[in-house]
Amino acid sequence: MSTVRGEYVRSKQSWAVDQERLRHSQALHMLGENVMFCLLWTARDYENQLVGLCTVCASDRISKAYGQASRNKCPSCFGTRFEGGYRALIVRPAIFTDADDSQSFTARGVVTPQEVHLETTSDFRVHSGDYAMRATGERLQLRVPQRTTLRTGFGTPYQREAATAYNLARAAVEDEDSVAYLIPPATEPLIEILSRTGHTPPSFDDVEIIRAPLIPLYEQD
Repeated sequence: MSTVRGEYVRSKQSWAVDQERLRHSQALHMLGENVMFCLLWTARDYENQLVGLCTVCASDRISKAYGQASRNKCPSCFGTRFEGGYRALIVRPAIFTDADDSQSFTARGVVTPQEVHLETTSDFRVHSGDYAMRATGERLQLRVPQRTTLRTGFGTPYQREAATAYNLARAAVEDEDSVAYLIPPATEPLIEILSRTGHTPPSFDDVEIIRAPLIPLYEQD
């Protein structure tokens, strides 16, 4: 005689995601540093009509023919080809690994790259090419980010509901002549902003600029 035994599948436990996020955020605020992230416009933002083309460098024949900005150091779009250059300037806590100096041979000659890894909060999405600005005055270009989500059932773990630390990324220090240093604020005001104290955590509402959702609707998976 055989017996069919069913199994009880628990419903989604939202508190588990909240607790895991809380642990990540607490560690970032206690052990990390304030960092300004510059989230650049992307081609998908343009396709979804969130931004227009740069009126300074994206209207000439070269840009129209090749689909790229004709000036890498355009003061209006910072080489992105899209109006305003960036989608958002926000300040978030982040933890960086130590950087070791090294040398490598590239097409530009001998360079001294400094590459680190960082983790920050999961309430926004970064892309390759975005920038992180530190209180040291350094500006780093972000590489392909990684996603960490908490599975609580059989459903797809969407970032908005299940992400605990989406923004795990590699970052490389930019040269001082890079277009990254044209993005406001300038170095001295940046250091002053990121060195704020007096609040837990300090407020940066007066310096943040958000022109579109930090997690676009078409990227909420």
